[in-house]
Amino acid sequence: MKNIKTVQGLNLQSPTTYVEIEDIEQSKDVNKLLDLIQNFHPIFIESYTNENNVLTISSKLPALWRESSNTLRDLSKSKISYEKAKDYLLNTVIKMQLKSMSTIPILHKAQQKGYETTLSLVDEGIIPGVKEGYGYKWNRYYTLGCGKGSQVTCSISSSKDSSFAKNIQQDKWATNKIIERMGLPLPKWDIVKDKKDIDKLWDQYQKPIVIKPTGLTGGNGVTVGIKTKEKAYQAFDYAKEKINEKIRKNWQKKIMIQEQAEGDENGADYRLLVINGVLKACTKRIPAFVVGNGKNTIEELILKENKDPRRDLTNPAHILKPIEIDPPLIQFLKKNGLTLQSIPKKNQRVYVRNVASMSRGGITEDFTDKVAPEIKTIVESIAATMHVFSLGLDIICNDISKPLTKENGAILEVNTMPESYLNFYPVIGQERTDALDYYIEQLLKDNQTQRIVVIGQTKDDIPTLLRNKRVIDKDSNIGFYKNNNIIINNSEFNKDIETWKAIEALKVNALLDTIILQYRDMDEVKEHGLGFDRIDTLFLTKEIRNNKKAMKVFRKYRRKKLIQKIKRI
Repeated sequence: MKNIKTVQGLNLQSPTTYVEIEDIEQSKDVNKLLDLIQNFHPIFIESYTNENNVLTISSKLPALWRESSNTLRDLSKSKISYEKAKDYLLNTVIKMQLKSMSTIPILHKAQQKGYETTLSLVDEGIIPGVKEGYGYKWNRYYTLGCGKGSQVTCSISSSKDSSFAKNIQQDKWATNKIIERMGLPLPKWDIVKDKKDIDKLWDQYQKPIVIKPTGLTGGNGVTVGIKTKEKAYQAFDYAKEKINEKIRKNWQKKIMIQEQAEGDENGADYRLLVINGVLKACTKRIPAFVVGNGKNTIEELILKENKDPRRDLTNPAHILKPIEIDPPLIQFLKKNGLTLQSIPKKNQRVYVRNVASMSRGGITEDFTDKVAPEIKTIVESIAATMHVFSLGLDIICNDISKPLTKENGAILEVNTMPESYLNFYPVIGQERTDALDYYIEQLLKDNQTQRIVVIGQTKDDIPTLLRNKRVIDKDSNIGFYKNNNIIINNSEFNKDIETWKAIEALKVNALLDTIILQYRDMDEVKEHGLGFDRIDTLFLTKEIRNNKKAMKVFRKYRRKKLIQKIKRI
């Protein structure tokens, strides 16, 4: 990219990576857009300056700002409108790189703990979607940590999750099969291919029943409380309609009938989050509702509720979804003798959904400390048997503090990529950031790759010298950057590569026990940064140690424990 520079990791100006974008003309609209994004979440922008036609953005997401540079430059020259620039940054760059609301707190927590966070596949550009033969998901894989013991994540899903688990979670049929195989409680169920199957099975089932797709539909296509064949036929058609809204493979088109386990009278359910075999959070998901004031209609109350900034979909860090006024909502109100024009009494809570789906406008409440020991054992057993590092399990029940029975609920589904933000940040009750801490600590507990930076010219080969000094074990796999070259275990693999690309290439290489970055002099450090957010050992030649200005910066970073050791070489 032209007229753009990445200064990576700790640097002479600040402890944070920054991107410099040149040829910026007027700054008003650019600043307005950056202020908007900065207010979404601190992960996007730590700080920025816009002076002398140069925009400098400090951020540990440099790829985001490299990709946005041309748009910001065009905005500054009035080649595109503010709205068009905003749409591109929010709905293309940020959406593609950070679509999941769970990705943001996970990356931010990893960065706070001193781990590198690097896009796993993409260095420049946006990978196109399925229609072009690729898939947008490839833009959202991040490597947490660097070198050996690093892990690749997409939302809370990680490279520690088995393919077995990922296959199971895509299909409620497979989920039910493994739960049955483990001898765990589960309401009676079957797959129905058509309405004739409903006729055949109808008398075998206690009512009410549930009919739902077995594939991933985001809570759409589910009908509960079915007591008549007519309603069952309608539910089957509704499930089929939602399935056919997207192109799916045949195995993703199955429809399930199941006896409805008793749960909360208003349709609430629970999302339990198991991390590395341990239940770390339980969140009650409550169906969307409005609270009356004796004046406004239900429709007006919904519109008012949707103005809550936590429901603002333009904010990538939003934790709630808007309540959509659609046929199922209207039908549910009608079932309860209400319409959109009904006026609830003051403080009257009116539920507008009977499904506790966050995508349908529901809210959350923490119940972690109330989970029954029997339920804890069940969910931890399922996660362990699926060989999955993190797993979300959805349970419907009357009382989460009691064992699961036909009268007290059942497991609905499992998910290896649950939106864990709802567990970390419930609307009501205690935040569970301890679960977020635990996730990062357990995921990266084996990431011990040494991060070494050398500044100054030496006559000796640095990896050999450090081996001889026993700084590096003789059997270590070493990644080495010097003079725009990548060298791995003494073999050159890439010459004349841009510095930031070379450093990121070494960070995502999970073979490496040690990564060494060597810079010729302080001018090169000023131009490119030290490369890491945290450094284990900084080696300096005598000439560099005599640079008082540089040593002042390095010692400041050592006091802050961003650099562990400073040594002479």
